[in-house]
Amino acid sequence: MSRQAMRQVARRRVQEALATKQKDREAQERRLQTSAVAVLTALAERDAAIAVAEQAAAASIASMVAEGLSLAAVADWCGGLPVREVTRLSKVASKAVAR
Repeated sequence: MSRQAMRQVARRRVQEALATKQKDREAQERRLQTSAVAVLTALAERDAAIAVAEQAAAASIASMVAEGLSLAAVADWCGGLPVREVTRLSKVASKAVAR
């Protein structure tokens, strides 16, 4: 085999190896993209579920306040929930109405 023929074979092997690596990188990128979409979708679903639960809690807090309870009393009725959390949740309803 001549020197030129050996170089051609070597070039072809390098090109094949590079093509294989490129295909592997592209496949990995597709897998990573799919995983990233799954992560962001799960987080968005979590955020939506939290918003719904907080709206329900806010409505219940509002009904307790309408009964004449203070936020501290609501916190006590809720098993010692921190007053700060009750206060935050009581404002959730007004934010939702403002939107």
